[in-house]
Amino acid sequence: MITDYTNKKAVITGAASGIGKALAVGMAERGADLLIADIRGEALEPVADEIRALGRDVYTLQADVSLEDECQKIFDKTMEIFGRCDILVNNAGVSSGGSVTSIPARDIYWVYETNVYSHWYMMKRFIPQMESQGDKCQILNVCSIAGLITLADSPVYFSSKHAAVALSECVWKTLKNKGSNIDLAIFCPGFIQTNLWDADSYRPARYAVDDSDPYYSSAAFRAYPVHIKETLDNSEPLQPMIDKVFDMLGKDQFFILTHDQFDGLIRAQGVFQADMVRPIDPSLFAKKS
Repeated sequence: MITDYTNKKAVITGAASGIGKALAVGMAERGADLLIADIRGEALEPVADEIRALGRDVYTLQADVSLEDECQKIFDKTMEIFGRCDILVNNAGVSSGGSVTSIPARDIYWVYETNVYSHWYMMKRFIPQMESQGDKCQILNVCSIAGLITLADSPVYFSSKHAAVALSECVWKTLKNKGSNIDLAIFCPGFIQTNLWDADSYRPARYAVDDSDPYYSSAAFRAYPVHIKETLDNSEPLQPMIDKVFDMLGKDQFFILTHDQFDGLIRAQGVFQADMVRPIDPSLFAKKS
């Protein structure tokens, strides 16, 4: 674990807003220098200005982490400007609705490539570099409470986050088994006030909304971001959750969960799985508790 961020070199994806931005500013406040990346390159400049005002070095890079070549670009730029990386935060993430029978393939690819593949692409490059440095390093993968529980809605989002959690668990075990100098943690927040609802506005061109597909003119497609926005706007404020993340990183925890209301559900879900009953219904559990 890293408790002293002074002069550490950090890379954060999806850093133009929300969790990524808050973590970037938080690390700068604690003394780190940063490379911040986002698919919305122009939106990184206000974040960079905040970091510079804190007296830290910061570099911005437009990158689409759903593409392996773009992740290579982030790594190459990091090595060019810093020559090392002490902290990697895989934060970029998107969400899409649609049932298993209605969601277009392009949305499945978009969500999985951003939420899962990007973690793989980035760790593939940064882990060997971090290990070669010898000093203590930290990886934080932002995965969501959706990676630990399931709901009937948005199967592509929930399944992608479960995949991201499983990937991180496997990598954590590999690192521990070989005595690596890298600590890995996952941040699985519940509902937080972010702009995840607006993911459609920054789709990569190759996954742009296809007006010829009836799904994209359906009531379900239009209603999904409205529902997510209403949920997130009325959820927990962002900054207190970020403060918890830094506190838990200092305690060497793999699972960083900031919403206590899910603890009972996660425990009960484990009992259902161990007893080989069925997937637990969160709504029924809530009524009983």
